[in-house]
Amino acid sequence: MDKTRRGFLAGMAACAGGALSAGSANSTVAPRSKSVISNAANISRLRKGGSANSNDPWVEIDAQAFRNNVREVSRMAGGTPIMAPVKNNAYGLGDTVVGPLLASMPEVSRLACVRVSEGLALRAAGVRKPILNMSEVTEEEIEELVLNDIEITCWLDDAGERLDRVAKRLGKPIPVHFFIDTGLNREGMPYDRALPWMQDLARRPSVKVAGIYTMFIHDIEHDKVQLMRFNRLIAEARKEDIPLGLVHASPSYTTFYLPEARFDSVRSATALFGLYPDANAVSMADLKYVWRLRARIVRLEQLQRGETVGFGPKYTVEKPTTLALLPVGSTDGYPSSAVNNCKVMIGDHLYPVVGSMSSAHTIVDVSEKPDVSIGDVATLVDPDHKEIEPRAVAKQAGIGHYSLMSRLNALLPRKLV
Repeated sequence: MDKTRRGFLAGMAACAGGALSAGSANSTVAPRSKSVISNAANISRLRKGGSANSNDPWVEIDAQAFRNNVREVSRMAGGTPIMAPVKNNAYGLGDTVVGPLLASMPEVSRLACVRVSEGLALRAAGVRKPILNMSEVTEEEIEELVLNDIEITCWLDDAGERLDRVAKRLGKPIPVHFFIDTGLNREGMPYDRALPWMQDLARRPSVKVAGIYTMFIHDIEHDKVQLMRFNRLIAEARKEDIPLGLVHASPSYTTFYLPEARFDSVRSATALFGLYPDANAVSMADLKYVWRLRARIVRLEQLQRGETVGFGPKYTVEKPTTLALLPVGSTDGYPSSAVNNCKVMIGDHLYPVVGSMSSAHTIVDVSEKPDVSIGDVATLVDPDHKEIEPRAVAKQAGIGHYSLMSRLNALLPRKLV
């Protein structure tokens, strides 16, 4: 068994066993081994590969582009501290790579996630800034998050009873953010019946109110109505001396268009990754794309007229043709609709994607300029070249550019450059 596979299996076994503790340093309760993570090597998406000695495709994460976007969001927000969501595996780019990078920037005061595993992975990767889990979780998961110093969200009617039980087991109160539904009608405690619920939670010894927030729907007129409802609830809560902690509401869209929603922290996400909320926002900030997709040529062959390529077959060459094989395919996140629509850069030349794509292979016609070699780097997505920048590739493939990024396989190696 090779070292990479052996290490992977050992890490998975350690995660399954769950033996370790990385809870809050001032915890008065001994961590229980089933609930706590401690070894960064056990939870990591920064996998080996994509090096000079590997044929694995890889994703490059541009640290300078992230720094630029953080500065731009901070400027747009008037210096309001940023809560950086790294949910959904950092929108496809790798939470244990992107999370520590964002956490290292002074404008970012805290991180947010929507999965328990994401918060634990961020802690294991060395993130020490506050982290908020933005989903409802089970009692066992509440305990696990608290032991790892991760704040929780609640919005269900029975939150108090559940928090009482967990706090009793841990011997300390649970840091909680109230999630208020002001009109998204997807998650959260409805604003029009939230006040007595908040009063009940705030007076319980099991609860430490750490924050309150809402989510907008990204429609400016509707968002203004939501903001009015949220402000009204905040005013009523303060009149009743209900502690609120950190008040936050603003995603990227309202960071651009609704400065009144900044409160104590802006919860901007996609803008940090270089994505504008809409076309009108392009003139308001200078955002940079933050990632590239690359692979190496692993095979070069010249086919004669009439020969076929791949399963089916679905592609027949009509003249002598030189084809390059790249070990990256649809399961890696490169869209199958790239065939006959997108190009790939090798050296300084663009070559068309042809044939049919498999789960792990892409075929490129290099006949026009066949001075390429096995081992040469091929760039499939690159923000530095307009023909293959993320938005261009997504448009050519007939998908959204957010989808292009978020569908990247979590198992691809990530390189911070």
